[in-house]
Amino acid sequence: MPPRYDDLPRPEDGSGLPLAWGVWGPDDQIGTLNHITEATVAAAATEIREGRRFNLNLPLDEPFGATHAGSHRRRAAPSPTLVAEERPGRVTRDDKLDGFWLQGSTQWDGLSHFADPYHGFYNHAPVSAVVHGAESRNGIDKALRHGIAGRCVLADLCRYFAATGRDWGPLGGRRCMAEELAACLAHQGVALRPGDILLVRTGWLEAFRAAPDVDARDHLVRGNNGAQDYSGLSGGEDMWRFLWDSGVAACCADNPTVEVWPYFPWKPTLHWAIARLGLVIGEFFDLEELAEDSAATGRYTGFFTAAPLHLRGGIGSPGNALAIR
Repeated sequence: MPPRYDDLPRPEDGSGLPLAWGVWGPDDQIGTLNHITEATVAAAATEIREGRRFNLNLPLDEPFGATHAGSHRRRAAPSPTLVAEERPGRVTRDDKLDGFWLQGSTQWDGLSHFADPYHGFYNHAPVSAVVHGAESRNGIDKALRHGIAGRCVLADLCRYFAATGRDWGPLGGRRCMAEELAACLAHQGVALRPGDILLVRTGWLEAFRAAPDVDARDHLVRGNNGAQDYSGLSGGEDMWRFLWDSGVAACCADNPTVEVWPYFPWKPTLHWAIARLGLVIGEFFDLEELAEDSAATGRYTGFFTAAPLHLRGGIGSPGNALAIR
């Protein structure tokens, strides 16, 4: 068993933050996905009762294909090309994508996405090892080989805060503290256990889809005055401690960043926890149909599986995620 959060070593590097390197061995490249084991997956299989499936992925051209060009500083929607070939007795079609950003829609952040400014990438991976190819460290292909599967737990913050009168919205930098996340889960009658994939519904995607025009959608991506002031989970040590001690394998949300944004350099953020804790996060997950079902049935758990792209050394990947109940 990994140590509790408060027992993790805190090197004298000026950050005051714990460093979980070596918890799963000196060669580990998957971080919190280590909480997924044969036992946790087998136990999660009991979540499949009716066989109902829920797609958790946005179309590849959403959100950036529905906003003005440049709504993200570099990412954009891919451009598809359909290739037609017709010969006597054979009619085929093929296609390709140009400008395909692997983190441009529903996405996994690999452990090579963010580095620790003091020590480098997760678990002593040097900057020179974050490359494409078989010799890469911490690539998304390592997550694929381990396998992302198990019980998912939905935390519907949007509905919970509406019911309890908490001021909340997709923008404005509203922060959900760990104690509020725990209260939401308790209100839903569910508790986290090691190996779970936590799915957090902030309401950002609902607002994006309800936006009346491209200007309103663009605003939800750029934020107020271009500040990208997304509401989300606290990125502070309260959330680091909660997620670590709960043993979650991954934390995914329906907004662009999972955590409240913008972040401030040298202050704790969940993106910094990618490097220091090996925290696996996912963004832009489509949780709307799943949340509707949860509200109707009172079930906030299910079986979850995802298959990141097998790009050796990939920094991230489309989510390719599915929930089953």
